[in-house]
Amino acid sequence: MRNFYDMLSVAPNAPADEIKKAFRREIARYHPDKVQHLGQEFQEMAAGIAADLTEAYRILMDPALRSKYDVDLQGSAAAEPSQRPEPAPRPPSPPAEQAPASAAGSPASGPATAPPPRPTAGIDFVKRATLSKMREAIEDVLGASQPLTAPGFDIALVTKPKKSLFKKTEESICVLVKFVPLVDAEAVASVWPAAAKVKTPGATGCAVLLVGPGMAPMKDLAAAVSEQRRKLRSGAPVLVPVDVRDWEALFPPETPGAVRSLIQRLKDEKR
Repeated sequence: MRNFYDMLSVAPNAPADEIKKAFRREIARYHPDKVQHLGQEFQEMAAGIAADLTEAYRILMDPALRSKYDVDLQGSAAAEPSQRPEPAPRPPSPPAEQAPASAAGSPASGPATAPPPRPTAGIDFVKRATLSKMREAIEDVLGASQPLTAPGFDIALVTKPKKSLFKKTEESICVLVKFVPLVDAEAVASVWPAAAKVKTPGATGCAVLLVGPGMAPMKDLAAAVSEQRRKLRSGAPVLVPVDVRDWEALFPPETPGAVRSLIQRLKDEKR
């Protein structure tokens, strides 16, 4: 059974005015203008979550319906304690957007609860759609591949060489994909050592696509990459930061052509 209180990030004993404020705050995140740049998959997900929020608001603002819902919710929790519903995911706020002061964790009556994590709220929503789109593009552009064991990465593979009678056999490359809420210096410092440890049998090199719905300034990313290269002088991966909002990427000169084609495929699809 869905937990409407978790969807709205309010306590079960929250008063009606608090539920109304929470609903307005959350539903604004799913307005078509806020997600139109994220692509069709994101828009469809947002529309579904907005419908769930509207249903939660309708039930919780009606005293009779809320009373019945509370009884049903308690019964569901008691019957299946290990399968309690989780909060509905929310899309991330744009990097420059600040949460309203009234939404930054106004205390609810009753026991104190921690405010929801605003910077990464709903990141699973964006992550699922992003990785799904990337897997489709990888299959289309890179073709057959072999999965790799790479802890900490969302996608890890080695491409299989394409043989041709008229062209030189293509080299195998390792491709690692890591989704982060924000592609910044901290994300670079986190993913670099992990990528360096990945075993890539048969591959000539490894390209790391660090993807997220926001990107730090280019100079900051360049400085972060330079710092990691200084620490790891040999066997350094090729790191490609990617902003999934428009699939813009920062390509190092040594970026494999196949990786450039992969990102171009994603950009072309968005247009």
